[in-house]
Amino acid sequence: MAATGLADVKVGDPLVLVTGNRFRGDEPVTVSRIGTKYLYVTLHGHERRERFDRKTGVQEGNGVRARLMTQQQYDEMKQRASLFTELLAAGINVKHEVRPEVTTDQLRALLAVIKPAT
Repeated sequence: MAATGLADVKVGDPLVLVTGNRFRGDEPVTVSRIGTKYLYVTLHGHERRERFDRKTGVQEGNGVRARLMTQQQYDEMKQRASLFTELLAAGINVKHEVRPEVTTDQLRALLAVIKPAT
């Protein structure tokens, strides 16, 4: 999977705010400030109150926390979710504890083996 760090982002860079909230959805944001430990983002022209860990992109706090990702990281996450869904539909359930160890290319190769050629 793609690297999770956001160490190279700069003020003005676009990111995706992944909320995990099915009613709100994921939203495009822009980096507004960068501190030594936290990132701050702007959504719809207003800076959000939340702050996000600069290394991981995870929102500070307890409970369900949002996460920042680059567009490339977000696309990879969506691709992997789609591949896991296709594998499950084909009868292969990849356990959650081993999913981080399986690369996206390995998932594609596994799916190519079990799916009939079209």
